[in-house]
Amino acid sequence: MIGNDIVDLNTIKPNWNRTRFLDKVFTEKEQHIISISENQHQTAWLLWSMKEAAYKIYVQQFGKQFFNPKKLVCYLSSSTSGYITIENETYTTTSTISKDYIYTVASLNYSENYTSAVFKIENDSYITQNESLKRHFVEIVSKSEGLSINDLNIRKNIFGVPKLFHNDSKLPIQMSLTHCGNYCGYVYF
Repeated sequence: MIGNDIVDLNTIKPNWNRTRFLDKVFTEKEQHIISISENQHQTAWLLWSMKEAAYKIYVQQFGKQFFNPKKLVCYLSSSTSGYITIENETYTTTSTISKDYIYTVASLNYSENYTSAVFKIENDSYITQNESLKRHFVEIVSKSEGLSINDLNIRKNIFGVPKLFHNDSKLPIQMSLTHCGNYCGYVYF
């Protein structure tokens, strides 16, 4: 299973460092990591992105949704890799950090071979982002799998997890989609 998340650093709210937000989202250790970081803004959103990407796998894996960001605990191995624990589960993460965005892919282990990409769109409307991302992803899969684009569609299950279908048959593709501001990302295998 796989999950991803992207944060557009240019469009997110700059007041991330409010005590109430930090206390609600990050453990004491995570807040310490943020506080000693050279770029606190970037580190806060890196940890957030790691949590979101791992949460997507957890929901796929167990069919349980919850809102308790502190239940997801981040550990950094380097500036762009780490892992998340949720209860007794561990998910590895790899992040790309640019001046414009942070993009994280989470997986059950580092050995999963996946295809992932980030692209920019000029419209930050949620609906436009969502439709552009789905269209782009379907085009990529259509080309790579040799399937007619007209026969592919994305449907969400009862937990909001997107699944790719060829006509009425669910394809055996693990996937995750994300968008924020002017950036979209997808990952699949």
